[in-house]
Amino acid sequence: MKIIWIDGTFGIGKSAVAAAIVEEIPQAHLLEFDALQEKYKPTSVSDYFGKRYPEAKKYLVDALVDEITEIIQEGSCDCLVIPVALINDYCNQKLIDGFANIESHHFILTAKKEILHQRINNQENRDIDLAVTYMPEATQYLSNHYYDASRIDTSNMSIDSVAKEIIESITR
Repeated sequence: MKIIWIDGTFGIGKSAVAAAIVEEIPQAHLLEFDALQEKYKPTSVSDYFGKRYPEAKKYLVDALVDEITEIIQEGSCDCLVIPVALINDYCNQKLIDGFANIESHHFILTAKKEILHQRINNQENRDIDLAVTYMPEATQYLSNHYYDASRIDTSNMSIDSVAKEIIESITR
């Protein structure tokens, strides 16, 4: 079992790249963090306050930990691909550190600021205000953490070419 973390700011293309990877790797499973927002709802008043982005909601991060643990215990796949913005200490501790005993590959997708804004504005079903509001914070956190992660500048790359680069990297 291995985990492939597809990381980056909001709107960078994490989910699209992760889906392309899963199409190419046999026995791979896509675990969409964004989909957990539909399955899990706030359990306390404090869950409604604070930062608005999903990764800041501890109950969602804890739910992701539970989902990952369940998939690992089931043994139903060889590779778990998880697109998620690991942009705070709680995510870092619970996800990266919490699964340090599992073979992991961490990729941080980046792009030039103007390209990222263009992508955000062109996405359907995107909370543009949220993505733009938290972009500086996310960019700074990712720049100051995860020194062992592979960083891929996706500014001039297609989704498929990013996926191909990641697949080639983990199969070397």
